[in-house]
Amino acid sequence: MKVLNKKEIKEIVEKLNYTYNSKVDFSEFVVLTTGKENKIWLASRKIFDINLSELKINSIGLYFGRDDRGKIRLSVEGAQIVGKTAKKNICEIEDVWNFLRGFDVTPTKMTGCEDGNYVLVKYKNDVLGVAKLQDGILKNVLPKARKITSLTKYES
Repeated sequence: MKVLNKKEIKEIVEKLNYTYNSKVDFSEFVVLTTGKENKIWLASRKIFDINLSELKINSIGLYFGRDDRGKIRLSVEGAQIVGKTAKKNICEIEDVWNFLRGFDVTPTKMTGCEDGNYVLVKYKNDVLGVAKLQDGILKNVLPKARKITSLTKYES
């Protein structure tokens, strides 16, 4: 794991601001990256109060997302953090059931969306995650472990 310096954190914040017109503040966190996948993690500054040298650690903190060829592909939690202040690249859907099962869906409303970008996927006031917008279709990038695999649809 590598702790990012202020310049590297500023680059991430600028990418998020450019893509989502969002005001994200990482000042209270340590921002780290891991491995070839360029995964981005957020951790409390209190992590440095612990002697980590004798521990075998794969990751620390909250998985925020990863750098995917110059674009930030947010995790579900990262999307929820960014979604609080985002003003563009937001798609609203009605077909929550199919999205959460991992299928591609068609958005019902798009706010400032750019084709080929990762967009925030919302249902009413809830941010469900991100998807890649291609030709008006939301290409689902939900991890397999986060998909709902039940065969019956819940009716409320």
